[in-house]
Amino acid sequence: MDLDTATERVRLGESLAQIAASYRETLLADLGFDVRQAAPGLMAKETRRFMNRLCRHLGDRCSGDVKVGSALQEWVRQVDDYEAYDALLSGFRFEGRPQVLDLGRKLFPGPLTAHWDE
Repeated sequence: MDLDTATERVRLGESLAQIAASYRETLLADLGFDVRQAAPGLMAKETRRFMNRLCRHLGDRCSGDVKVGSALQEWVRQVDDYEAYDALLSGFRFEGRPQVLDLGRKLFPGPLTAHWDE
């Protein structure tokens, strides 16, 4: 799956967790692993790298898109990745933003969060 395909799937309402699971399954299948029997951590780093790139892509290309913003809000409740927080807090306004902003600033050093508006 490429970034544009994943972006379109998010815009159609698929969650980032679903995208991550699908991406991981594809990686495993491409390598000949039985997805049902693969250890949970297998291909986790590769999947996380893809998801970080996807979050960055979504933030850069879909700023303000309500469905994308909702998907990112849900995703940051599941992960503590800078790319997800940065994409969400740099390009989206949403209910509960102050709480997410506070958490993001606690998780990441000041220079990384200085551009996040209140």
